[in-house]
Amino acid sequence: MANKLKQLYSLIQTRGIRSTLTAFFYLLRQELACSTPKKLFNLLKCKIGWWLRLPRALGLPYSYYIDPINMCVLNCPLCPTGTGKMQRPRGRMKLEDFKAIVDEIADVAYIIYLYNWGESFLHPDIMEMIEYSSKKKIIVRISTNLNAFKPESAPQLIHSGLSQLVVSIDGASQETYASYRVGGNLARVTANIQAIVNAKRAAGSTHPRIDVRMLVTRHSEHEIEQVRELVKSLGADTFSTGPIYIDPRRPKDVEQWVPVESRVSAYESASDPQNTWKCADLWQNCTISWDGGVLPCCWLHNPKDDFGNVLEKPLSEIWNNAFYVNSRRVFSRIKNIRITGIEKTVCERCKGHPEYDY
Repeated sequence: MANKLKQLYSLIQTRGIRSTLTAFFYLLRQELACSTPKKLFNLLKCKIGWWLRLPRALGLPYSYYIDPINMCVLNCPLCPTGTGKMQRPRGRMKLEDFKAIVDEIADVAYIIYLYNWGESFLHPDIMEMIEYSSKKKIIVRISTNLNAFKPESAPQLIHSGLSQLVVSIDGASQETYASYRVGGNLARVTANIQAIVNAKRAAGSTHPRIDVRMLVTRHSEHEIEQVRELVKSLGADTFSTGPIYIDPRRPKDVEQWVPVESRVSAYESASDPQNTWKCADLWQNCTISWDGGVLPCCWLHNPKDDFGNVLEKPLSEIWNNAFYVNSRRVFSRIKNIRITGIEKTVCERCKGHPEYDY
């Protein structure tokens, strides 16, 4: 309970009470609008499986990360895509493959995060992907640096059915912004936000909700208030700050990037040996790469960590295979269940679970 209260307090600190509650009720309205008895029943089964930490999930995932493309126009220094360390071949999902995946999950899916390791607006079919998912009554969220977006596409974006657009602005000056968003142009991003805001107003639309998020680093923490004022002037819906996540075993990166101000730093909790974090993704969320590879969480990108491929097998067959069952066992109260014949999964080596030894 203490950890839950601490997490809630941290969220309110970075977003503010008003923004936190506004975002919560907006998402709640979206979920109610797209809900069905079948989705609700599946959601309940997912939650029961998670609460009981069952090695075999009772329901199918209701939340999905689907990566349409793993390419980007920026070279962010801590991102495997930007640094060229991406272990999965670069590519983009075919529209027909995306539609087939959506058709399979439409009866249980509440939300699709249509991004992961790439810039979604580089995909030529991204608008059609959003529209197809939205018409299936699935919430669609995109997180973007907005450098590749074309302002003339703003009206189409408004009418696509996109629920939420999260835009990264990590500095109020070009110099600070580009210290992390290497190759990015702050003026282009702000102009694109303005174009989308204007298109929303012209259409009299409440969506997509435009949430600007600032990744706070040691180089940008002094500009938080300036970014807040910039976002307000652009007419975005909310502004929030987010911590930068760095493996504490990489002291050079910690020294270079982690903010001095502890309230915007994830380093302390990440390096805390008493961290009792438990993973819920294995019971309720599914990450799908552009090539159909199924991963247990959105932090992974190496094909060797795939638990299956939805272009080769139905997700219902993958969701309780040996990889998933053995991975859930890491967090399960039932420790003596393990399917033999496969090597340890990435989840069994994960830094996040409490028995991991740094």
